Amino acid sequence: MKLVDSTFLIDLFKAKPSTLSRKKEEDILVTSQINMYELLVGVFHERNADKILKAREFFENMRVLPVTEAGILRSAQIAAELMRGGLMVDDADCLTAGIALSHGITTIITRNVKHFNRIEGLTVETY
Repeated sequence: MKLVDSTFLIDLFKAKPSTLSRKKEEDILVTSQINMYELLVGVFHERNADKILKAREFFENMRVLPVTEAGILRSAQIAAELMRGGLMVDDADCLTAGIALSHGITTIITRNVKHFNRIEGLTVETY
């Protein structure tokens, strides 16, 4: 099982060929509520009723990992470790990584390699 970050999720929602072919290759792709939120902000910003409906249907067909206490604890640990090392990563990326790791998922698919490569225990794949 691999978690898809917002970059992949948005490109998949837009039906970009690089994500469609990658989705067919993978057995199970999941995302987090954080990534769901990031995609939905863009959809609601456009105020397009058809895209809002499409987004709702899109997430009905995908497993979305919830924000849990374990995920928050792991996310906070990640952020603190990076801060101690003088590195900063967006809160959304720390939350995404923490949620994934707390669910036993160690691989993330993203174009945001720079941020996720800094997180110990996480394997980053790009597309």
